[in-house]
Amino acid sequence: MKKVLLSMMAAAAVISANAQQRLVLYEEFSGENCGPCAAANPTLNALMAANTSKTILLKYQSPIPSAGPIYNQNTVDVQARMTYYSTPFAPYGRSDGAVLGTGQNAGHVSFNTQATVDAAYAVATPFTITATHSWSSDADSIFINVTVTSSGAFNGSQMRLRAALVEHLLFDSPPGSNGETEFHNVMRKMYPNATGETVPNTWTNGQTQNYTISGPVPSYIDKADAGTFVILWLQDDANKVVAQAARTQPVSIPVDVKSDGITTPNSLYCVSGSASVVPTVTLKNTGTAALTSADIYTKVDNGAWTLTQAWTGNVAAGASANVALPAVSLTPGVHFIQDSLAMPNGQTDVNLVNNWGYVMVNVHNTTTNPLAIIEGFENGGQVPANWIMYDANSNGQQIFTTRVTNQNYGQANSTYFLYHDNWSYAANEANYAIFPSADMTGAVEALDFWIASAPYTQGNPEPDRLEVVYSTNCGQTWTSVWSQQGAALNTAPATTDGSRFLPSQQSNWQQRSINVTSVPNGAMLAFRATSGFGNSLFIDNINLRPGSPLGVTEFSAANSNMNLFPNPAQDKATLSFVLSNSSNVSIQVMDAVGRLVTTVTNGNMDKGQQNVEITTANLPAGAYNVVIKTEAGTATQRLTVVR
Repeated sequence: MKKVLLSMMAAAAVISANAQQRLVLYEEFSGENCGPCAAANPTLNALMAANTSKTILLKYQSPIPSAGPIYNQNTVDVQARMTYYSTPFAPYGRSDGAVLGTGQNAGHVSFNTQATVDAAYAVATPFTITATHSWSSDADSIFINVTVTSSGAFNGSQMRLRAALVEHLLFDSPPGSNGETEFHNVMRKMYPNATGETVPNTWTNGQTQNYTISGPVPSYIDKADAGTFVILWLQDDANKVVAQAARTQPVSIPVDVKSDGITTPNSLYCVSGSASVVPTVTLKNTGTAALTSADIYTKVDNGAWTLTQAWTGNVAAGASANVALPAVSLTPGVHFIQDSLAMPNGQTDVNLVNNWGYVMVNVHNTTTNPLAIIEGFENGGQVPANWIMYDANSNGQQIFTTRVTNQNYGQANSTYFLYHDNWSYAANEANYAIFPSADMTGAVEALDFWIASAPYTQGNPEPDRLEVVYSTNCGQTWTSVWSQQGAALNTAPATTDGSRFLPSQQSNWQQRSINVTSVPNGAMLAFRATSGFGNSLFIDNINLRPGSPLGVTEFSAANSNMNLFPNPAQDKATLSFVLSNSSNVSIQVMDAVGRLVTTVTNGNMDKGQQNVEITTANLPAGAYNVVIKTEAGTATQRLTVVR
């Protein structure tokens, strides 16, 4: 840090004592597919929010580790700035052009702290920048008026004035894979380009320069949003030092209407035929004049747009109105209802980007199907008939039917399977794969399925979890009939840091077989996957059938036929259990965070009573999990070692 501050002071040495208040520019290279960015950005955003008079954030959405939809809207300007700074990774930042921190992680956003903000703010500058921006009458062009004044002598080498139109982006669901839905001060377009305007290298006391910068405004920018404005800065390309920064204030549009969301009374309906659903659109007046009329168009799925209502009313600037639309009839399955607004106050809308919204509606078919219900998901990645992948909190994260490109990684070398992305989803994100309605009137019913799962070496805030649950009130509440998490759920060793688990070997798949007789007839049965921000979870080859479960008798840790003694143990313990059928059995000892300590046995065992000795003499005192894996399922016993 000392080196950084010395270099900044050296750059300021040519400035006279008539210093102006500095606004520090912090440029961050992030990415909507960047997991480390999602982890670091909340702290950075909080620091920026606490220092609005001292510093301003300018964010570039980069293609690190891969290109996302925000980056793809403006690749040229982002790439130019990445080349300018030789951006090595994300999240990466520059404070007034300077790298913060040392070592191989120099530039990581974590090096930007209150102390570095205060130090950069204290560096003298002779420049004052004032600026405003305006839109053309049709809002397809921007005009930026800038005045730069020097209150003292300044000598630079390759001075440039740069301008970036930024936007505050807020999404209903993550646009990328890292879970972020909010993006502050994202660079959307640079004017006249990323190179900027050439300005004098030498400035004298009292010198003033006026600039008018203009250019087209991309259609994807919301001109009426309070988070849309221009950031300007003076930068010397010879040493990358930023001498001063400034910002404009947002500019309203006289007449503008925004769709502030379309909603339905429920996100999940349970019917034997079609569901009658009444959508409601929220109109927001984002202009400065009163909103008195607008046309509301809707469509369902891939149908045609229909003028649903020619709305009239009176909504003040900044206010909103809820408009109930006619009911739509939805067949069983997953549907999207979309809205689009037009002609505010009878005028052509000049700000099209904020005119539409959508809502996802799930309709569960309650007509029962006879057992067995068998599903391997080999249907080209489409959700099978009468199955619903239910995104309970409507954030765009759910259980997917998917495949690994050009690989047959499914159980029994199949292609497609169910996938829950615990690797990317925040802890406690829960989603459902809802079964077709089943006739559960038999004496005994069982559910057989295969899973593949692995822990993540850095440890999880909460363990990843998979449950079998049912609901008798259309998903308002759920009852769990089976649950596994952490070591009991895992079928493969932990992946190394930065590596996502994929079931690349058939040995990664293990079968579970459970008793679901307690599920009431007519109830909705589902898998519930809950992320611990851990690693990938896969499910395949499901069989909901009459009859008893397979494998270990009443396969659970509470089974009286399964015992681990003595417990606590010193030198050794004996694991006792019963196999209903001959099976390949793996017995492993895992530590408290899910790391493999030792494999006790891995081979075929005959049907009947089993007694397996576990040596504990060389284990440190502490708590362990003994994980018993068979072809039919997994059970876990807790073992305590004492000294």
